[in-house]
Amino acid sequence: METILKVLIGLIALIHLLFLIVQMFLWNTEFVKQKIVGDFTSEEISEILAKNQGLYNGFIAAGLIWGFFILQKVPQIEPSSIVIFFLICVAIAGIFGSITLKRPTAFFIQSIPAILALFLLWYPHF
Repeated sequence: METILKVLIGLIALIHLLFLIVQMFLWNTEFVKQKIVGDFTSEEISEILAKNQGLYNGFIAAGLIWGFFILQKVPQIEPSSIVIFFLICVAIAGIFGSITLKRPTAFFIQSIPAILALFLLWYPHF
């Protein structure tokens, strides 16, 4: 059973890596335009992608809230690894957003608070 679980988790991770490659690097190829974008207008695909991004942002928020409440309620569980993972995701997303948008806004809104929180989590360990 454990082997099946590991294979399934690996397959799910691989599928999501493929999504990442398609969305970040192959989006403007003719294959993707025909097979994925299909008959959608630019406005429709933009709305779909924005909803998808919103959902992923919701997952990040859920992970941080989950880690925060574990931190508050269950002291014997090490929640910092959960919170650290999601804060690193937020920091990277802010850096990437700033680069791709060519504006520093995402860095200041996302990355700086996440980096500050990471520092405060790690500070007692220095």
